Amino acid sequence: MKEVPKFYNDLDLTLKEIEYLLSRGVKDRKSCFHYTILSTVNNKTPESRTVILRSFNKDVFELNIHSDSRSEKINQIEANKNVSCLFYDDKKKIQIRINGQAKIEKSYQPSWEKLTNWSKRCYLSENKPGTEVGKPSSGFPDRFVNESPTDKDSIEGLKNFSVIKVIISRIEWLYLASQGHRRAIFKILREGSSYKIDKKWLIP
Repeated sequence: MKEVPKFYNDLDLTLKEIEYLLSRGVKDRKSCFHYTILSTVNNKTPESRTVILRSFNKDVFELNIHSDSRSEKINQIEANKNVSCLFYDDKKKIQIRINGQAKIEKSYQPSWEKLTNWSKRCYLSENKPGTEVGKPSSGFPDRFVNESPTDKDSIEGLKNFSVIKVIISRIEWLYLASQGHRRAIFKILREGSSYKIDKKWLIP
């Protein structure tokens, strides 16, 4: 039988493992935690999509995701800021569910400057994401299919660029093991600029 990890029966070590996995997910494209399923509310209907985890700040429990400012998820968040993010690693048998409130930072220069021009071209589409077209299209101009836009060209995309900042209020952990699954909840209780974390085990 496979030996259980050190965090198996330890809430503090479990939280450290969550912080490690999310931090690594930002940097490691091969990590399952590089991608998350972001869910928003469209009126009363949930909508989900896979997005890339761009940053995680363990000091304030905040994560960032990039988006086109014209996408429907931005409109949905502006109407209802409650969101959730779902992560799962099939090999590690770990699921992380995050709830929080999202804040939209439009034309956010600090994050924009970290992107390559190759990535910035995704924000050069004349039409907003989800626009119906008569033939397959990436949206951005054809001349950027095989080459990056120049700095002068790419700056036009800044007006379409947004960062979704998720201020985390709750993290649910699930670890699947043959010896018995482990589930825990971590509530981020905020008061002004400070916070404390309420940690509890749950029945899986």
